[in-house]
Amino acid sequence: MSPIFFILITLLLTSIIWSVIFLMAWFTLGKKSYALFWAGAFILSACQWGTILLRSHFDSDTLYWMTGVSLSMGSVILGTWGHAIRARSPINLRYLLALAVITLASVYYYKAVDVHIGLSMSLYIYYDILLLLINAVIIIKHKAKSLPAEIGAAITYTVCGVCLFIAATIALMQGSQVNQAYLDLYTLINFITVPTAHVGMAVFIIFIMASDLAQEMQKLAMTDVLTQCINRRGFYDIGQQKIESQLGCKQHVSLIYWDIDSFKNINDDYGHAAGDEVLVQATQRIKMCLQKDDIFARLGGEEFVILIARDSELKAKQFADKLRETLASKPIEYEKQCINVTASFGVISIKSVNTPIDKAIDLADKALYIAKHEGKNKVAYAMPLN
Repeated sequence: MSPIFFILITLLLTSIIWSVIFLMAWFTLGKKSYALFWAGAFILSACQWGTILLRSHFDSDTLYWMTGVSLSMGSVILGTWGHAIRARSPINLRYLLALAVITLASVYYYKAVDVHIGLSMSLYIYYDILLLLINAVIIIKHKAKSLPAEIGAAITYTVCGVCLFIAATIALMQGSQVNQAYLDLYTLINFITVPTAHVGMAVFIIFIMASDLAQEMQKLAMTDVLTQCINRRGFYDIGQQKIESQLGCKQHVSLIYWDIDSFKNINDDYGHAAGDEVLVQATQRIKMCLQKDDIFARLGGEEFVILIARDSELKAKQFADKLRETLASKPIEYEKQCINVTASFGVISIKSVNTPIDKAIDLADKALYIAKHEGKNKVAYAMPLN
């Protein structure tokens, strides 16, 4: 038996193993649909290697070839589909499917009608290369700062695409008839590239899923369950970085500390479920006023903090009053009851990147106390921190 036979057996078994791993990952890691697509991609890969091993059992060479080509293209399509779902990519997969049909028809034409060995062997590989490069772009553009696993996967897809391009071009150079020298070189490159890329892609995809899970767990640990705001731990983790980055961009940074007035009375008069609903609806109103880069956190109970950056100090100061008016503009409804809700705000302007976040919170809290003392539903400003 030739070494190629053992390589094919290895590819068949590893494809089956990877498909099982992705099915398990789908079942245990939140049933993400893209994991199913990746499992399907490796199932089709296993069928492709099985087809090559069973070549002698096919009635015609054309049937064998078209089966293998369809499985190869299908595997790459499912893999691309999975990456597109994970990255929420705007790419229109219908165009890729239409191109796949055209490619398959062309391969069949040059295999069974107007025989051209080079074209029948290379066209589908060029299609696979296109999708591999699209995968690399989707992965690397998924986030502003790519994960190490994403960078590794993108590099693997790109290198695999380049190697397959060389192999496809060598196959094309055969012309209409088999050229044994070119065929041997094509086979050599193909069977060096494919097993390595096969394992590399699968490993990096597993790392990507693990990294996604780690980020989800980190986000969960930093999120308040009731209001879906950042919690105290999360605010302290990212607040200081926000101050340093925004002051470095010459923005005017302010910290707004606020809480709902007479919240204990709301709980006593309407019940704790109503109190929770007040917190949820109040934070939703506040979120509608925020900009994308503002940081909004619940520190505990009815106490919240917002870190903002604006292009003028006046806008930063006026923002707290806008929030106060938004909350007081209309009652919050709960089980056909209308609950009047107001809040008091303490605001501190931060001028120095060396300002500790806890010191800013402490001074804003003192300003909040003044707002409460002056009759509630007020905004009080602390002296700026230089």
